[in-house]
Amino acid sequence: MKLAAVSGAPEARAADLLACGVFVDATPPAKTGTRARKAPATVPHGLQAIDAALGGVLGDTIAAEGFTGAAGQSLVLHTHSKLAAGRVLLLGLGAADKAGPDTIRRFAGQTVKMAEKLKAKKVTAVIPDTDRVRLDVAVEAAAEGALLASYRFTKYLTKDTSTPSIQVFELAIGGRAKVEGAIARAEAIAAGVCLARDLVNEPPASLTPVEFARRAQAAGKAAGFKVTVLDEKAIAREKMGLVLAVAAAAMPYTPPRVVRLEYRPKGKAKKHICLVGKGLTFDSGGLDIKPADGMLDMKIDMSGAAAVLGAMQAIARIKPDVAVTGYLGCVENGIGGNAFHPSDIITSRKGLTVEINNTDAEGRLVLADCIDLALTQNKPDLLIDLATLTGASMIALGPTTAAVFTDDDTLAADIQTIGKRCGEDFWRLPLNDDLLGQLKSPIADTKNTGTRMGGAITAALFLKMFVDGRANWAHIDLAGPASSDKDGDYQPRGGTGFAVRTLVGLIDPR
Repeated sequence: MKLAAVSGAPEARAADLLACGVFVDATPPAKTGTRARKAPATVPHGLQAIDAALGGVLGDTIAAEGFTGAAGQSLVLHTHSKLAAGRVLLLGLGAADKAGPDTIRRFAGQTVKMAEKLKAKKVTAVIPDTDRVRLDVAVEAAAEGALLASYRFTKYLTKDTSTPSIQVFELAIGGRAKVEGAIARAEAIAAGVCLARDLVNEPPASLTPVEFARRAQAAGKAAGFKVTVLDEKAIAREKMGLVLAVAAAAMPYTPPRVVRLEYRPKGKAKKHICLVGKGLTFDSGGLDIKPADGMLDMKIDMSGAAAVLGAMQAIARIKPDVAVTGYLGCVENGIGGNAFHPSDIITSRKGLTVEINNTDAEGRLVLADCIDLALTQNKPDLLIDLATLTGASMIALGPTTAAVFTDDDTLAADIQTIGKRCGEDFWRLPLNDDLLGQLKSPIADTKNTGTRMGGAITAALFLKMFVDGRANWAHIDLAGPASSDKDGDYQPRGGTGFAVRTLVGLIDPR
């Protein structure tokens, strides 16, 4: 699908579908049951020229169908050759005073979905007119929404693999502003999200740790960032005992890989940020085996690493003046004769000993060694780790909100604010030191889990031990929003690529 920004009268654009967003308060309610109406008073702002070209039919249909611009409303009208476009689509945007970038992102996504149903090849979408969103930000959001809504994962389908109909998607803006940069940025970010979605959607037999590392190398070569892969021997040399313990049952068939990703700007970097992603390509639970239902979706347990790789690809293409280093801890938590046991004591890279009281709390072990590696190798200003870490975060926040843990109030607020702008929901949970007692062990420096109460918090407190004040830090538990079991406005069912857009927004703010 080719994206392009166009100016001029949208009603004059030749297209299969002309899409317009309507705010709920864009026009006073029309009187129904009569064709004798006052067209200028009942046609939403910006649609008068279209209504005039259609001989007043648009206004009549709006009145007859009770279209008010409420979110979720839609109206399709055939133009019968009275316009250059074959059909007009109106989409409700809700209240104008609540509009934001995600309102426009959703509008574009809904337009793509409707256009596909209508088999439209060329679409012109009029960027909604709101003073609450800067034009370049609106164009970027619309381009993102269109690209993300057009995503499909069809690699393993042998039927129903029809080619998407849309070939050209025009973004109509009210002027001749230069917005090509916004479209290019959106294309880079959407490609990063789609890369993450692809990885999450892959079955575990196809996306082993070795294959994940290979995909990272391919992404680095294409986007222009450096990739270094540590195999099991290199991981052993780094004394990453926690990573090796988790991987033991899966070796030699699916050995672990720790992948280092490096982006460096051409000039002097303003700061250095490290991103660390949990990359459990499959999680059986180990000897503390999961029930069958709990194991069914465990291919998504590498969503944190997928988000880091997707964000790194986008960052390398956008080229901010910030140094960014990513680490992917790619491991399979299997079952076998070499599996680590409950009650084992394992020495981490940092030197802390960990008593294992649940082999299904393996993600924090992998993250702990990768966090220590990142901090000692890079000494960053900021480190953010991302993981589908706990079911407890989902119990607390539901399936669409990620938990944020940090001691930095400003960082927490930035993640939430940028996330909202990107259409990704985050909520801060406390790093309650009163729960540290749950992690005390009489025979090791710490245990890897506490009780069920406050499980997301104790997981974050465990990771905090390995950060140990060496950098500003945030932990993001995205167990809920990493995947979706239903379609959204620009999100198909399956892997979401959650957090890619927020990470890019944090590293390179608009």
